[in-house]
Amino acid sequence: MTIPAERLYTPQGEVEARMGLIPLEELLKERDELISRVARLRARHGTFGSWDSERKVALASAAALVRAQALQENKKMTESAIDEAAHVHPTYSDFVIASVSEKADWIVLEGQIDGIDFTIRRGDVVGRYLAQEAALAR
Repeated sequence: MTIPAERLYTPQGEVEARMGLIPLEELLKERDELISRVARLRARHGTFGSWDSERKVALASAAALVRAQALQENKKMTESAIDEAAHVHPTYSDFVIASVSEKADWIVLEGQIDGIDFTIRRGDVVGRYLAQEAALAR
C-alpha cells in the first residue's frame, strides 16, 4: 500500500504507512470534522440535551395558536381538546418530523465516529503485532 507523501504528517505516519495502516493524523482529522458536525446534535438530542425543552416550547406555541384560532372563531374548547389539537398542529408536527431527521443524522455521524475509533484501535493492535513479528524475526 503506497500512501502519497502529502498525506504523511509525521515520522509516525510514515511508519504507519509502511505497515499498511492509515496514519493516525488522518483518522484524527476526519474524526475532528465529524465531531464538529455532530456537536450541536449531541447538545440537542443527547443526554441532558435541550430537545425535550424545545419540544415543550413547540407544543405550548401550537396550543397558543389553537387557542387563538378558537377565540377568533368564538369556539369554546376544553384544555384537553386544545392539547389534543396542539399535538396535531402543523407547526408541532413539523418540529417533530425535523427532530426525527436530526436524530437519524446524529446516529449516522456517531456510527462514523465509532468506525474511526475502531480503526484507530485496530491500527494499534496491528502495529503491536507487526512490531512483535519484527522482533521475533531477528
